[in-house]
Amino acid sequence: MFSFIFTFFLIIHSSFAHNVQYKVSHKNAVVIEIFFSDGAPFSYENFEIYSPDNTKIPYQVGRTDKYGRITFIPDKAGYWTVKAFSEDGHGIIKKIQIHIDDLSKVSKSQNQFGYLLKVFIGVLIILLIYWLLYLLGRRKKSEKTK
Repeated sequence: MFSFIFTFFLIIHSSFAHNVQYKVSHKNAVVIEIFFSDGAPFSYENFEIYSPDNTKIPYQVGRTDKYGRITFIPDKAGYWTVKAFSEDGHGIIKKIQIHIDDLSKVSKSQNQFGYLLKVFIGVLIILLIYWLLYLLGRRKKSEKTK
């Protein structure tokens, strides 16, 4: 019986390690739209963004979206370097000046599902423990009466 309870708690404990949370933030972002000379979007191509403080390690890397857009949220004012390039050698390297007025405070929407899930699992664990104790008590009573 102890091994069952121990195994159950190990399973419950490991399930919290795979819990995925999220937040929705509304903040002023910098959106850069890149396109070819014929107007076609620079879709799904690689980019790197470097902060004013560090020109060696990228602040953000990724791919442009379907419309050739790069979106990022700078954490400080200054000249940011944007490098976007395709496999065939086309691309841009541009410095973009970000002013302090462009930076804004974050407005966050908290994920309540993760909190409710933890409460629900906690209540289930408590009910399971009481149910197991109840079954053990009934079992011992039935053994004594026989």
